[in-house]
Amino acid sequence: MKAAVWRGHKDVVVMDAEEPQVTSGTVKIKVEWAGICGTDRHEYAGPVFLPVNKPHRLTGRRTPLILGHEYTGEIVEIAADVTGWKEGTRVCCSGTLCCGTCSACLKNRSNVCEKLGFTGVSTDGAFAEYVVVPVYQLYEMPEGLDMRTTILAEPLACGQHAVNLLGGVKGETVLINGSGIIGLSAFLACSIGGAKQVFVSGWGEEKRRFVEPWGGVYIDVSTEEGRARLASCRVDVAFECVGLESTLRSAVDALLPTGKLMVMGVFEKDPVFPMNFFQEGERTLYTSQAYLDEIGAVMRFMAEERYPKDLASLITAEIALEDIVEMGFEELERNAAKHAKVAVRIGGAR
Repeated sequence: MKAAVWRGHKDVVVMDAEEPQVTSGTVKIKVEWAGICGTDRHEYAGPVFLPVNKPHRLTGRRTPLILGHEYTGEIVEIAADVTGWKEGTRVCCSGTLCCGTCSACLKNRSNVCEKLGFTGVSTDGAFAEYVVVPVYQLYEMPEGLDMRTTILAEPLACGQHAVNLLGGVKGETVLINGSGIIGLSAFLACSIGGAKQVFVSGWGEEKRRFVEPWGGVYIDVSTEEGRARLASCRVDVAFECVGLESTLRSAVDALLPTGKLMVMGVFEKDPVFPMNFFQEGERTLYTSQAYLDEIGAVMRFMAEERYPKDLASLITAEIALEDIVEMGFEELERNAAKHAKVAVRIGGAR
């Protein structure tokens, strides 16, 4: 089969790879569409989390590995001990891998498993014609959803999980720092969750086309006017979806007393945190890691048309697997702000 294999820093090659075989508790999926995640882009230019120097703590795998964990496809083979699933079922899958036995897993918080891993980072992923995954990652696609648009369910689940952790945002004013796909996922989750008003800050004008037609207020912080507007925001809930000290600080500064801060960004450098300001207003810090079962909920929302009718416009480019390096990773290295999601056609996808 054809697969995009990570071999080293900016060394991803589309090549012939051995087709994976089912093992106990797994199914084989024929991949139709896959999305390039920010994680994939960072690993391409990294590595960041890929197990290069020692085997992964859960899977025992090391690089080279096939990337990719946002995808849709069809079950084509089922291990002998798997029940409740059948060949031909259309699925969208979680990317998280867990041990099932640690304290977090036993509390049904497998997204923070002590040995947490991810498809396409800790073991072979979905930038390939076939992928084998454990059954606990499977979510059946509702009738009427197309496989291309439904690759968005995995990143949208991140925003939905964060809102669920907050206990909802109905009637609240919200600021979201960051207009990448994770910031936009938080925006959409807040919007369909009944937020009173949602501000989204981003660099440049590219993402205004999503935020304002969908009922939000976009703030371009590349301009002095935009930075002044951000500094004047006062909200009940603020999201940090970038991973920079500056965006963390402006999110905190925007919080009214008793406000809630949700951190979704991943920081390469530990930030300085304005603890006195935070403590004096009895503000509350939340953090969010991926999702639990929100992929299923997001697909249900899609089927119920709770999202904007042009949700598929979040897919800002469509490429073939063989073009994933130049038209995918390299394009995102050059023009990350331009894109929300790059979709990759795999196998027979049309």
